[in-house]
Parts: sequence; structure tokens; C-alpha cells
Amino acid sequence: MSTTQSPPATSPPRTPPPKYWMWPIRIPAKIASRTLRMARKLDDRLAPWYLWYPAAMIAGSLPMLVAYLLGTPGGQLGSSLLLTPLLVAAVSRDSMLRGLGALALGFLAHCALVITLTYNDPNGVAAIYPRGEDYWQVTLQWVLSGQSPEYELSHWLWAHVQLMLASTFFSFTSLGSVTLWQGFQEVDLMNCYVGNMLIHSKNPFTTLLVGWHIWSITRGLGYLLLTFEVTSYSLERMTKVRLSTRLRRIRRWQIGIGFLVLDGVLKYNLLEIVRQSLENNLTT
Repeated sequence: MSTTQSPPATSPPRTPPPKYWMWPIRIPAKIASRTLRMARKLDDRLAPWYLWYPAAMIAGSLPMLVAYLLGTPGGQLGSSLLLTPLLVAAVSRDSMLRGLGALALGFLAHCALVITLTYNDPNGVAAIYPRGEDYWQVTLQWVLSGQSPEYELSHWLWAHVQLMLASTFFSFTSLGSVTLWQGFQEVDLMNCYVGNMLIHSKNPFTTLLVGWHIWSITRGLGYLLLTFEVTSYSLERMTKVRLSTRLRRIRRWQIGIGFLVLDGVLKYNLLEIVRQSLENNLTT
């Protein structure tokens, strides 16, 4: 009695990865393969959550603490350089939750540290990050008067379009490191303003609740997601290894842009409510 074997099932052919990383630039195969191999090795070594997430928090906060203690700038750059390998490691496995978790916790630890340092030593923080002091003064005037060019529709809409284009470009060309650096710079403007606002607040919990504006949080989440996606696409083109599916990429873009749109909606509807809450909570 003879039996016939059916041919093994085969997966549909995939479209070959693009030839160039970024036209007309090609990344040498050895460098690309070594980058992917090192990223996956790091992901394997930090696989347990009790290693992965603390590593992200240390990467986000330690450089800023060292910069403060030494009285020198550079904490934001240090955090971005330490957090980038974790981002690339997560991207190499298409581990979106691990990647976003690492980025979110890294930024959260950084924010908590800078707000605490600013509250306890505003002059010391201003010495290593003078932009934060300038932003605090501008924001205080907005809280007191309700007037700020930053919140005029014609200004912030175009500014956010430029920011999104720049974020996309630099996430691709630097595997996210430049975008993270700029991200730490931006959040520290908010951190310095919140830390200073706490000094002049009747109720610190009110300041913590509304000082870090809800629209800024949604914008940050959107940029974290888009940074992960663009970095993933860049590493895929660099290594010529498929790292994600088209559907996942489309969804990440949709959700990321959705958060950016929500940023504008919340800002438009809640701006005056937040300002009045902060003004009523001031001691001076």
C-alpha cells in the first residue's frame, strides 16, 4: 500500500529588503550585521524585566545626576547615548512593549530627578541648563497673563509640523539617538518650569497634576512610538533583515500620529483651565 506525501507548506515569498539604507548611502554588510548581532545580544542579556527596566531608568537619570554633581552640562546627551542601545535592542526583536517601556521609564526617571533637583536647587540646575530658567520665566508670565506666543495656533501648529519632520529624519539617520537627545532637552524645559512652580505653589499636588500638561504627555507618547517605528525601519534597511510587518508599521504610525493630534485637541480645549488652576495655586 503506497502513500503519497504532500509537499511541505511554504510561506509566501517576501519582498526583498531595499538595496540602500538611505540613497545613495549603503551600510557595509559587516557593520550592519554586527550592529544587529550586538543589539540582539544586549536584548538577550537584559531579557528579564528586573534587569531591562531598571537599566532604562538608570540610563535616563544617572547622566543628569552626574552632570548636576559636577556642575557641567551634558546630562541629556549622556541619557540619550545610554538609552539608544536599549531602543535598538528592542527594535531588533520588534519588541514594541519592551522598547516603549524602556523609553517611557527612562524619561520618567529623568523627569522625576530634574524636577526634584530644580525644586531643591533651582540655581544649580539653571547653571547647567540655562534654557530651563528662561522657559520658567516665560511660562510664569503665561500663567499670570494668559498670553504666550507659544500657545498661539499659528505658532504651535507649524512648530509641531517641523518637530515631527525633524524627529522622523533624525530617528532614521541616528537610530533614534538624536531624537532622544532632543526629547530630553524638551522635557527638561517642562521639568525646570514644574520644579520652580512647586516652590511657589500652595498645593504641590495640584502643580504636579496639571503642571506637566496632559497634552505634553500625549505628545511625548506619540513621539516615543514614532521614534521606535522609524528606528525599526532604519535598522531594517541598514541590515536588510525584515524586522516587522507592514501592518504593524502602519498601526504604529496611526497610533503615533493619533497621539500628536490628540495633543492639539487637548491643548485647544484645556489650555485656559490648566492656566487658571496653576494661577490660583500660586503663593505670589
